Amino acid sequence: MPTHLRFFLRKPLLLVLLAAAAPAVPGHAQAQGPPPEAPAMASYRGQSFPQRRTPIEALPLGGQAEILRLETLLSQAYGALTASPTAAVFPPILAEAVAQAAEQAAAVEPTWNQDAYRREAAFYAAEEARRHPAGAPRPAPAAPKRTGGRP
Repeated sequence: MPTHLRFFLRKPLLLVLLAAAAPAVPGHAQAQGPPPEAPAMASYRGQSFPQRRTPIEALPLGGQAEILRLETLLSQAYGALTASPTAAVFPPILAEAVAQAAEQAAAVEPTWNQDAYRREAAFYAAEEARRHPAGAPRPAPAAPKRTGGRP
């Protein structure tokens, strides 16, 4: 047995101390620590839905950009939800962008749990359908205000 291994085997406390002092490698299976805590719950009109937002340092390196994009798109939908009781929350272009971001995140980081994201997106889709039922006319966007200048 190599000498350096014999030293560590004889000093288990030193091994424990070294392991505790070693910096964690994000994305490494042993360095991930405890499972992520439950997502925060948001509510709207008496209904609750999960809203998972992950601190950047807790994201796996492999899927960091994709997961951040997904969470950012969902934050945009939440902003629209709370901004107006009649405005579009989850228009088709945003719903498609969320679906693509979720697919990309799953492709890069297949072990990342996306249940909270799916439930949040489903809430926005249901609210969009409530606000704008299929076949019902949508409110026209507001005309831009004139700020002066020539007519």
